[in-house]
Amino acid sequence: MAAGNSSSSRLITALMLAVATVGATIFAISPLLLDIAQAFDVSAAQVAILPGAFSLSLALVAPLVALTAQRLPRARLIVWGLLIFGLAWLLALMVSDFRLMTLLAMLAGGATGAVLPATYASAADLSSYAQRARTMGRIVSGWSMAILLVVPMMALASQAISWRWAFGALACCAIAIALWLSSLGRHWAVAPRTQDGGAAIESEASQSFADPHQMQSPQDAVSVMGSLRSVLADPSIRILLLVNLLDMGAFYAVYSFAGTELRRLNDWGASAAGLAMAAYGLGLAIMTFNGRWIDLLGKRRAAIVALLSLGLVLAMLPWLASLPWAMVVGIIVWGIVQGAFFTAITSLATEQIPPLRGVVVALLSASTYLGVTLYTPVTAWLYGSFGYAAVGLEAACGCALAAFLLLFTRGGRRAEPGRV
Repeated sequence: MAAGNSSSSRLITALMLAVATVGATIFAISPLLLDIAQAFDVSAAQVAILPGAFSLSLALVAPLVALTAQRLPRARLIVWGLLIFGLAWLLALMVSDFRLMTLLAMLAGGATGAVLPATYASAADLSSYAQRARTMGRIVSGWSMAILLVVPMMALASQAISWRWAFGALACCAIAIALWLSSLGRHWAVAPRTQDGGAAIESEASQSFADPHQMQSPQDAVSVMGSLRSVLADPSIRILLLVNLLDMGAFYAVYSFAGTELRRLNDWGASAAGLAMAAYGLGLAIMTFNGRWIDLLGKRRAAIVALLSLGLVLAMLPWLASLPWAMVVGIIVWGIVQGAFFTAITSLATEQIPPLRGVVVALLSASTYLGVTLYTPVTAWLYGSFGYAAVGLEAACGCALAAFLLLFTRGGRRAEPGRV
């Protein structure tokens, strides 16, 4: 048992680092826009296409990979996704055409679309539902590591050497983590068995690096669309996807302009604004390392409370931008409640249809980046026409609507005793 716990702990740590590595991209591109623009002799507005290309590719690939490769072991998807992610950014060291750079960003986004949902679904393989938020919290803490450590280190590397080598270092980290996960493949089978319906996927976990020729039969091609229909026909899953879309769209709407407002109102440089925004990662880490409180409160109840709290925080943040220390405190609180929501919603999603949880979490990842895509034009118009306060109000309304919608979902296919 002790050996099993040790193996599971190493797997969870490796998965956390995988999230930190692929998750850093969407945050790292923004502070390096001017450097990338100079390298390709294009405008900063053109370079802003890169995060959009990355996000769109992720949103498209995540559900497709889950549907067409759901019989593949999750460990194999994660390892190959990390290797392709690393290859994309290593190739970026050599390209001189911005169109090729955009294609590489899309390739990296597609690889991330394979890694993230498979990683989140693995939390279900490694824990029972009663303790899933704790495990999910450790894995999700990779996002806080990305914001607190990876992105600042990439910015420093970019300033000291070049932005290309910053992404080259990120690529090397992805490849190293892939090799580590591959070496842990023989331990995947000793992960704790779930007692709540997770048994439906235990065979997948125990065959993490099994015979690669054990693929789908011709009849399984029909089951691909059947799986999608099964997932999307579930009312609770549809609501969870919409709730996640509303929340994550609101998050990126406020996050994308927070640094700009801090610099504009306080006459700051990019480094000072970047450090202030890194406080979000601190708040996220505080919450994700205390996921047990979500287990105690109940996943759905915790998600509703987090969304209502987020509405208040996002409405207030624009008014705090001229008060730097108050803004930093607000950003930390933001990270805490956003971390609580994300941990709770992902834990809920993994248990709606246990045998298809890989498909469910893939669609959850897709809804995240679809939310970013849909919110962006509206947010840009609001910011340009009415200012940052209007963006905060838009985000708050989205969170309130999401909290209301969660009232119409269940707590999981097998509900928590005494909790919802």
